[in-house]
Amino acid sequence: MSCFICDKQLGVSNQPPGGYFYEDEHWKVCHFPVDQSCAGRIVMESKRHFLDFSEMTEEETISYGVVLKQLYFALKQVTGAERVYSLLIIDGVPYFHSHLVPRGYDSISRGIEYLRQESSCTEIEALQVVHELKAILNSKEPPHYDDWSTA
Repeated sequence: MSCFICDKQLGVSNQPPGGYFYEDEHWKVCHFPVDQSCAGRIVMESKRHFLDFSEMTEEETISYGVVLKQLYFALKQVTGAERVYSLLIIDGVPYFHSHLVPRGYDSISRGIEYLRQESSCTEIEALQVVHELKAILNSKEPPHYDDWSTA
């Protein structure tokens, strides 16, 4: 049986703008399709096919939080977001994946209203965000988490 995310990770279909910009033992991260997202909406996908937290290994559970922290920090720096929303729905594609959606200080809508609105960005905007996120996440110097207000 075919799986959208498995096929994407294998390079068979629907490649994300800029490809996967972060990968470790358990996770892959990419930008969401530009015609359906604001610049900086990213998706953290498990490398192993499973549905939800109940099926995670202990190592996946621990690493999930660590990677999320790094992604939040980098996403706030790159996009200037006031908030980063994290969504786990897993209905459309039954495969563990988490959406991270940045919201700027200047956004009029908030919360669910913000997430409901239709948005898109250009391929160039997405690629710029991917390039900057990749640089931060692959930096030899670890990020400083002490002052979140600057992120």
